Amino acid sequence: MNEAIRVCVVSLGCARNLVDSEVLLGHVAQEGLAIVREPERADVVVVNTCGFVDAARQESIDTILEVCQLKEEGGLKGVVAVGCLAQRYADDLRQEIPELDAVMGISDYSGVPGVVRRIVNGTADRMIATVDGGRPKAARSDVGRMLLTPRSYAYLRISEGCDHTCSFCAIPSMRGRNRSKPLEVLVEETEALVAQGVAEVVVVAEDSTAWGLDLYGQRRIHELVETLAGVPGVRWLRLMYAYPHTVQPALTRVIREHPHVVPYLDIPVQHVSSAMLKGMRRGVSAEQVQGILWRLRDEVPGIAVRTTFITGFPGETDADQRELREFVERYRFERMGVFTYSHEEGTRAFERTDLVPAELAEERRAELMAIQKRVHVERNAALVGDVLPVLVDGLAPDADHYVGRTHADAPEVDALVILPEHTAAGAELRAGQLVDVEITGFDEYDLIGRVRQPVA
Repeated sequence: MNEAIRVCVVSLGCARNLVDSEVLLGHVAQEGLAIVREPERADVVVVNTCGFVDAARQESIDTILEVCQLKEEGGLKGVVAVGCLAQRYADDLRQEIPELDAVMGISDYSGVPGVVRRIVNGTADRMIATVDGGRPKAARSDVGRMLLTPRSYAYLRISEGCDHTCSFCAIPSMRGRNRSKPLEVLVEETEALVAQGVAEVVVVAEDSTAWGLDLYGQRRIHELVETLAGVPGVRWLRLMYAYPHTVQPALTRVIREHPHVVPYLDIPVQHVSSAMLKGMRRGVSAEQVQGILWRLRDEVPGIAVRTTFITGFPGETDADQRELREFVERYRFERMGVFTYSHEEGTRAFERTDLVPAELAEERRAELMAIQKRVHVERNAALVGDVLPVLVDGLAPDADHYVGRTHADAPEVDALVILPEHTAAGAELRAGQLVDVEITGFDEYDLIGRVRQPVA
């Protein structure tokens, strides 16, 4: 009996990309190929690339080159590039990295196993390219994917693409317009996740609050969240990537009232200066953005609000930064990230000439993050002595302690709760377990706690 072809998938970029990698692995497994974690053990490595900003593109290119080096050393038979970078820069990749055996862009990835076999069997006599026409015409079901996350959480992609024309963003040019998955498909996917032992469903999309517009002619994200949170077995449901001026009272009602929807909302606002919001083509004014954020506080008491900002967008002045800084100090976000502007080819902002020096953009980013760090530490200090429900993610990599998260912490982007004790009441903790934790201290952003009593 011949040994199965071994495939390793290296997943880069965002949570939506991770779902693509999981779907790809599902196809690989269904076709009888073997899956390995280390590129050194594989026959073929598939790199799922990110092409969102310059730093992500560089990481993708560096990763491809590292894997291609394994091929040159003779331990690897093929390298395949898929994903956003492959979609956006297919011709460049084929020309600049001839060691690649295939460039496939964004597709349903059902054809990857066949490509892998052709590479290993030596029947791929030239680089395989399936970028043109590879983008799906409609959102597809992700049932059958192989999860790469611990069983404490999994991502649920509710749509693909985006209808917005933000001047700094190239996502629509890579992933197309918004395409919502039907409700029944998403219920089926959620049921499949629960059947695999997933406790927290993290809803993701390019714009989650646009769900339903293309299918039903109206925003129905509130109905979707309520329905999915009611699927038996869902312990927590978390909503990410809400667009600011589309967060309606019907959605905040569900977040406030449904016992399985965590009081948390990720709502990237990018700036609070009207001049910057106009330049970014966000379709919303400073007054609207700030009004929506304060409304979240009123309509969902105790909500954890997460946002992201961009510093150094073309034309940003000291006055714009001061307005942003003062709002960050006043609002005291529970969770916040700040990125410096990336000058992206193919975007409207790429035509701007009033660029902000990179050093100044970084200074402004650091200024905002220093404020956020102080706020976060103050919030953590106030939690010492409290008992909080914590979802266990499992053992920390290369460590002898468990880690988990509170309702205020989304996986991979927010803080952790460190649980130094191995056991609770004589039993090992497990990923997906919900436990009561007494907060005993903190380490800057992360909390430290002691398990009081498992509750699930």
